[in-house]
Amino acid sequence: MGNKNLIPIFEAEGTNYEIGYAVGSKAKKQVLNCIQSYKDQFEAFVGLGWEDAKKLAQQYVDVISQYNHNYIDEMQGIADGAGVTFDDILLLNCRSEVVLRSNKDATPDGCTSIAVTPRKTDGKSTLIGQNWDWKLSQRESMIIVKIKQTATGLPDLVLLTEAGIIGKYGMNSAGLGFCFNALATNDFPQGALPLHIACRGAMDSLNLCEAMTKVTRYQLGCAVNFLFASRDGVAVDIEVSNDDFDVLYPEDGIITHANHFRSLRLPRYPYKDMSKYKWPDTFIRNGRAEELMRDIKGAVSMRNFERVFADHADYPTSICHHEDPRDPQHARLGTVISFVMNLNTREMHICKGSPCETPFEVYRF
Repeated sequence: MGNKNLIPIFEAEGTNYEIGYAVGSKAKKQVLNCIQSYKDQFEAFVGLGWEDAKKLAQQYVDVISQYNHNYIDEMQGIADGAGVTFDDILLLNCRSEVVLRSNKDATPDGCTSIAVTPRKTDGKSTLIGQNWDWKLSQRESMIIVKIKQTATGLPDLVLLTEAGIIGKYGMNSAGLGFCFNALATNDFPQGALPLHIACRGAMDSLNLCEAMTKVTRYQLGCAVNFLFASRDGVAVDIEVSNDDFDVLYPEDGIITHANHFRSLRLPRYPYKDMSKYKWPDTFIRNGRAEELMRDIKGAVSMRNFERVFADHADYPTSICHHEDPRDPQHARLGTVISFVMNLNTREMHICKGSPCETPFEVYRF
């Protein structure tokens, strides 16, 4: 599986606690790196100490437990396995909500995502992937976890995540693939469900309809866009605002998304779309991705995705994002990881680093 395995692969199975313990004990180095990275980021971004941040994260325990108490067990297992506290792992899973509530002007992570259905591929493959742009220190926190959930009867998962976070990107044995992009409004609901927990709920789904329900039935702690696809040849994009959501469908088999609302219905008054101020490059990245994908002659392949993700138009705030030396050190962002998945062959091409200069590795599951 893979070439150099630049991203470590860990396996886990059993109850949620047992899954968490296996991940925490096997990926302890990456969990500790993740904690240290966010300690540094919270202090630099919003002047928030780690202990104070952990106190803020406590407001999310009840809603996570109501949503699925097994996720609390899994976080406890990670903490025990890695030799850290439950509150450390809880904070990692609430990191987006905590940092945004602490400073409404903070800029969260960005990304560019794409899905293409069989109409534009080889007639049978559904492809989905994205670039994730954030602090480059998180490259060493990235892991792949193969999770067997026979004890709970849920689909098996291939989870591409920051170590310690139980829901992010990946695919499951039901043939679903998952990406997401940060969005922003001018308000953050207190005590609402953290988006990474909603991601895990979606990943534990057996079909797209169930996944959509998992990310919309609870109010989320921050605005977000989910891009989901299925090996059945379907892709859907769900934009979630403070009090509503909307669904976008591919046009001629292609859909792209970056970090601004594309729905004409969202956000609803009195909320405002702050994405265009936080990420003005989002319009360029999305437009460029759309243009490049639609200019492809013949069947769209995983290699085509890789080329688009390496694009440098409007550098350094391009699809392949690079740190801008003119920015303050704490505000410099780049592409942490890039990936594309074929949901029919269960193949992932993953680039740990800038896709313009780092080859994609092939992982088959």
